[in-house]
Amino acid sequence: MTTEELLATLASNSDLPRLVARVDREELPWVLVPDAAVKKWERRDPAGWAKASMWFAARRVAIVRI
Repeated sequence: MTTEELLATLASNSDLPRLVARVDREELPWVLVPDAAVKKWERRDPAGWAKASMWFAARRVAIVRI
């Protein structure tokens, strides 16, 4: 899945699309994400979080929950 395809499927009222765009733009190998944010994405948009998680994994981007 391309970044554009993923972004088109994510809820725009969430921080998740901004995180995906930043990781793509800056080619980050890892990102710090508050645990509360991950829990919110899992609860409010489980399908979107699952897709984003797969996208991060495919690019070998580590999600470091803090």
